Amino acid sequence: MAELKLGYLFKRKYVTYEEIKYEIYEFIDYVCGIVFINSNHNYVCNVISGENMGINASIFNSNVNSEYTFLSEELNDVIKNNNNYANYQEIRNNKIKNTSRYYKNIDNKLILIKDKKLIEYIESKNKLDIDKMYKEIKKTIISQDEQIKEILSTLYKNNIIVNSNMDNDLINKLKENILVYGSSGSGKTEIIKIISKLFRVPMVIEDATTLSETGYVGRKVSDMLEDLYINANKNIEYAERGILVIDEFDKLAERDNNQSHVSRSGVQRSLLKLLDGHTFYFDNIKFDTSKLTIMFLGAFNGIRNDNNYGEVKTEDFINYGIMRELMGRLSKSIPMNTLKKEDIIKILKQSNYSPINTYSKLFDMLGVKYNFSEDFIKYIANKAMEKNTGARSLKTVFDETVSSALFQIFAYNYDEISLVDPINNDNKAYILSKRNKSNF
Repeated sequence: MAELKLGYLFKRKYVTYEEIKYEIYEFIDYVCGIVFINSNHNYVCNVISGENMGINASIFNSNVNSEYTFLSEELNDVIKNNNNYANYQEIRNNKIKNTSRYYKNIDNKLILIKDKKLIEYIESKNKLDIDKMYKEIKKTIISQDEQIKEILSTLYKNNIIVNSNMDNDLINKLKENILVYGSSGSGKTEIIKIISKLFRVPMVIEDATTLSETGYVGRKVSDMLEDLYINANKNIEYAERGILVIDEFDKLAERDNNQSHVSRSGVQRSLLKLLDGHTFYFDNIKFDTSKLTIMFLGAFNGIRNDNNYGEVKTEDFINYGIMRELMGRLSKSIPMNTLKKEDIIKILKQSNYSPINTYSKLFDMLGVKYNFSEDFIKYIANKAMEKNTGARSLKTVFDETVSSALFQIFAYNYDEISLVDPINNDNKAYILSKRNKSNF
């Protein structure tokens, strides 16, 4: 039986300090999760909120030795203690504000760590390992190895700089602002999302097409900074060291008509202050962007006749419609590889986020045996290539393929699904096997 729970998400690790071994619990977030019994008959929480959504965490004091641990609270008690107001975001903010970072397990109870030297030792063990981060990202993002290294190295360098004791002017000159460009579905946004989790810095992804310069209807630059501030749980120092990602950047260069061109050119000008380390104000908050890492993402379709992103030059962006002054402030430009069919097949087989692998977890939770043929992989890859949106279309194609089988599975009429090339199976991409009713 599955239950909806609120509770604390911890990362568990073992640390030996001064010849004593500690079981350490590092607070990650206060989350909403579904607690259920998995196929190994263990209680597990599947996180369904926040940046850690999708993580399966063991229940505190269970026998499961998982990296993530969930300590639940009774939903009714949580709401009652919040003045009988069931506002999850308000509850989460209060919990985060009043929860310390490190605890140790003593006699199956979490005890706050107050020893400063022990905390310093734990922090030293938590230093970012760029090689481990690279390997972790590669589990999800396929066929973009050099791009991952470049983005990761730049953000790693920025992280060192913005957390140094240098003055803001020097920090702003040393840190790099990044442009990542390439065809839709090549993995631009997903790389950034994964890196944000690994760096544990606040990040927001904003849509450039919603922005407008002063005097026009639309969102302003300061609205993006306010979103980042809220994402950082209203900790201004934390927010100022965060990552602001502006997606659909190429759309600011489009010229549908004279008015939109004037407005979009104005938005480009307003971004100059953002990149130069300007102070913005909103709701009595002063936000200095000197330490902020700013990334721009865009497809830039048709920027070259041959669509060879690796050969794009600065002048190509300027001719496309991006201001020369703005391009001059982007010290790093990283082209993504355009995915070929063989890349799509590799993504299906290897990526953590491949629908092949994510559906495996769903069917495992339902107790349904699941397998697929090599021909089915090729079929899905071909359908995705037809849509011309890279890896982004894989989930859509996969969902469409299995949707008609899901009702029968959810009705517990079948306990096995085999995915096959529909050409060889009367235009159906699946074969269902009936349950043996005598087992119930």
